[in-house]
Amino acid sequence: MTPKKITLIYPFAYGYIDFVVHELQSYNNVEVTDIKTDTIKYKYPNLFVKIWNGFTKIFGKNLKKDFFKNQILQQITEKQDIVFIIRPDLLDVSLLKNLKKKTDNFIAYYYDSCKKYPKQLEITHFFDEIYSYEKEDIEKYNFIETSNFIYSENLQPEKIKYDIFNISSYDSRIEEIDKLAKALSEGGLKNYFVIFWHEKLFYPHLISKTKYLSLEETKKLIAQSKAMIDIQRTDQNGLSFRTFESLGYRKKLITTNKTVKDYDFYHPNNMLIINSSEIDIEEIKNFLELPYVEISQDILDKYSVKNFVKRIFKL
Repeated sequence: MTPKKITLIYPFAYGYIDFVVHELQSYNNVEVTDIKTDTIKYKYPNLFVKIWNGFTKIFGKNLKKDFFKNQILQQITEKQDIVFIIRPDLLDVSLLKNLKKKTDNFIAYYYDSCKKYPKQLEITHFFDEIYSYEKEDIEKYNFIETSNFIYSENLQPEKIKYDIFNISSYDSRIEEIDKLAKALSEGGLKNYFVIFWHEKLFYPHLISKTKYLSLEETKKLIAQSKAMIDIQRTDQNGLSFRTFESLGYRKKLITTNKTVKDYDFYHPNNMLIINSSEIDIEEIKNFLELPYVEISQDILDKYSVKNFVKRIFKL
């Protein structure tokens, strides 16, 4: 049997998409080309070339962009059954045109809302299918509904050190997260709130990291915590990976995302919806003491990486 040729192209994704690649590679009849765009780096050979590139960019030619495009196209030597791209708005239109020629099934996954990244709307015509987890975009633009996924259910027991664990990147939520961490701490809860930025940050209730924690490091901290907390961005309604980590690892979730109550995996013992500007410490403490209620494996399987791969890649 001729193997199904599938190419994935995606930016830095904290290691989550590696689980999709591994699942695809578990199929004997699938040949996977895995392209991580953040690993493609161009280095100027000398100062003259750097200056020359600055000059030629005025006329629409860019050595770095040409190098990036060629590095991707050189990895796709044959016609593909599927080319799957996450955040295609990060790619030049000329590259999208070339990629479309290499497959009859050009698929996009819009990781964020079109409100946040409006360029996504300008390139919809390139794709045969567009997947999204933003319900507003799905209804408005007729995208195909999907969600993030449970990538692991294997959590080794650890001694509990923290009541609540949070891990976030530095963005517009920073003041909200810091204020929330302060309120929880003053309320007598022990927290471990990590914030990422390429420079050291100074917030009294947050732990600043200049390098991303690996998923294994994150997993250990989850195991050491009673609950995880997820602070929703104002431009996002879809469920983050925090939700699916809480499901897979059977950990409680505190979230500002009200839509979790609309899913079949929701149980009030396991997930608490809060308003971060009106924290009720007693409500949170009572929630942490409730017994965790096991969710049906049939429901969890619906959100597994295995099911995500089967659905997206028609396997």
